[in-house]
Amino acid sequence: MLKSFFFLLFVFTTSTLFAEDAVLHAIRVDWAAQEHRFGREPGSLEAIQSALDRTEKLLGASNDTIAAFRKKCQSWDSFSEAERIKLYESVKLYGREVALSQPVMNGKPLLFLKQRRFVCQMLHEYVGYYYDYGGVTGGGIYVLEEPGKSFKVHSLTENLLPQGAYSSPALSFDGKTVYFAFCEVQDRVRPQGLFNNWHHLPDAKDVPEEFNWKSPDRRGFHLYAIDIDGTNLRRLTDGPYDDFDPCPLPDGRIAFMSSRRGGYCRCNNPFEPLPTYTLHAMDADGGNIQTLSWHETNEWNPSVLNDGRIAYTRWDYVDRSAAHFHGLWANNPDGTSPVVLFGNYTMNLSVAFQPRAVPNSNKIAFIAGAHHALIGGSLVLFDPVQAKYDPETGEDCFDSLERLTPEVCFPETSEGWPDSYYSSPWPLSENHFLIAFSFEPLPAFGTGYLEDSKSGLYYYDRFGNMELLYRDPDISSVAPIPLGARSVPPMIPSVLDPELAKENEGEFLLTDVKWSHFPLPDNRPVKTLRIFEVLPKVGSHVANLPKLGYANAESARKYLGEVPVEADGSAFFRAPAEVPLYFQAVDAEGKAVQSMRSITYLQKGERRSCVGCHEPLSATPDRAITIKTAMLREPSRMVPGPEGSNPMSYPKLVQPVLDKHCLECHPAWNGELEHGFSVSYNRLERHVRFYEWGDRSVSQITTKPGECGADMSPLTQILKDEYHKEIFSKMPEEDKHRIYLWLDANVPFYGTYY
Repeated sequence: MLKSFFFLLFVFTTSTLFAEDAVLHAIRVDWAAQEHRFGREPGSLEAIQSALDRTEKLLGASNDTIAAFRKKCQSWDSFSEAERIKLYESVKLYGREVALSQPVMNGKPLLFLKQRRFVCQMLHEYVGYYYDYGGVTGGGIYVLEEPGKSFKVHSLTENLLPQGAYSSPALSFDGKTVYFAFCEVQDRVRPQGLFNNWHHLPDAKDVPEEFNWKSPDRRGFHLYAIDIDGTNLRRLTDGPYDDFDPCPLPDGRIAFMSSRRGGYCRCNNPFEPLPTYTLHAMDADGGNIQTLSWHETNEWNPSVLNDGRIAYTRWDYVDRSAAHFHGLWANNPDGTSPVVLFGNYTMNLSVAFQPRAVPNSNKIAFIAGAHHALIGGSLVLFDPVQAKYDPETGEDCFDSLERLTPEVCFPETSEGWPDSYYSSPWPLSENHFLIAFSFEPLPAFGTGYLEDSKSGLYYYDRFGNMELLYRDPDISSVAPIPLGARSVPPMIPSVLDPELAKENEGEFLLTDVKWSHFPLPDNRPVKTLRIFEVLPKVGSHVANLPKLGYANAESARKYLGEVPVEADGSAFFRAPAEVPLYFQAVDAEGKAVQSMRSITYLQKGERRSCVGCHEPLSATPDRAITIKTAMLREPSRMVPGPEGSNPMSYPKLVQPVLDKHCLECHPAWNGELEHGFSVSYNRLERHVRFYEWGDRSVSQITTKPGECGADMSPLTQILKDEYHKEIFSKMPEEDKHRIYLWLDANVPFYGTYY
């Protein structure tokens, strides 16, 4: 059916018929394809009744026209086939007229993107290296002149740039400037021919110099701007980076995603060097580029919320699965106060892509997509006010979500993979949307569907009405944006302290560590906070090269030190800026009661407050605004840890304790090299528990109080059993703390990637 659909569409949209006839034919073909998606035949009574129901819901009530159509349906059995088709088309044309005459569909032209994508997964979609190697070219920035009336378009970029690929358009708030990403693609013969998917990529080491990842001439996506009339094209960024996803900010700057942060994601195959790209910002002319996010893994799709914050997608896999936890996050335009909105603690939704604020609403539309696929999936409406964690599991509840396209499953979850998909939503209201849609399966490393599927532009509403606005049968059309000025959200002023910034530091104020989704145990009061720094992966881009310890694709880390927690649960301390940090709440014995499996960071000069330790979403308890002990003093300075903790090093941190207290009875527990680690490290594996991307993890999604490494590892109890308790009782506290620190730090052997 799909092949015949696209053939008919091609015939009708490229025929010599008048434009109106061509559009009508394309719409009829599209209606038929939509009916088949739901198991209905076009012209059937079921299809007619469904269309009338949707139109009635859109109008909010029935009317004379709908009543007349329903009356005609009562004579269905007496109709000929031609009469049934005529009635069906009359109903559909009426529904289309109602939909496209909605006030939010104001007839303005639409800016949009034609694009071809490198087919593998969403990580490759914005990395120019793969387009260059795969020879993936085509597309551009276009304007649909009369949405819903004709397919007449004009290009803003035709013949202005060399052969290449286009991505991620955006429009300035005044409607005068278009921003987009473009990657030039070399016009050379590739060693394996013009392939465009991961099956044909060799290992990076086998790539000729002109296509080598490490070549200084490697191509990448860069940002461009052009005036809405197609003049004044200018390039805004350059260098050996990938810059994409431009997002105009209320103050005139541009937020965007960039690989300038440095490092690789930790789960790459040998054939796929994949850089980490995170949120950045620059002036409108490309100057004054700043890193806004110091996150350790990748981020996508920034957009400005109605309150002035930037929403975006963050991939977060510290000590847990690498194929999940791509949630919605937000921060201020200066990069301060990154907070999770939804999706960091669930495996029932793989990725929350392309968040965009709904006008005159606090809700956010996004695409529920997949990790091992290109960007696309099901359309979802999210209400941050309703966001909460499940009281039993601590995972994200879905009460805050409305699935607007329930016929498309959440990809790469227990629901499976969809046969069609949506992308790039532009909400016009809580009820009406512009969106891209493809009748083809989601192109995916995970599904094995490796064709470059084609999307068209549509009007869509929550009642299920979907009307074709434009489709090019040869290439995907995505990212519809109404032309014209739109209201500017408020600009959140930056409050960074310039004196504090000079010291490359910031400050954290924790109101009450006991304020937690899962109550911390009363018999283990928190005495200190441990502060760790997670190190971006450098050197090799390959997962587990080098392998750092027992855990799969583990994060390298430093233990920076500890700070005191007051009796009322408060803490106030300095921390280094511009590095990924995570914390552990530690009891008097030196064991972590609770640990983060995410990261946070500070901008230079930032002062940030936290309500509690994994507190409920949107929590603002009374205790958060009372005067706490830590507020009445100067910020604490971190007390550094023992040798071998910065960075973590088992030979320096743990082996000396074993040498001193254990070798007499366990001579095999020595520090001699064995299979990349040491003899003692290999012997201890069965006595410890840790968190990882894999089946051996203590848990995969959340961490409950009392389930950190020292609590969960049998070694802790072995040290206190009848055979070891006497030795343990005589062990200096510093040595005990070394063991507990190592267990709680996820039992690494190495602390760096070199």
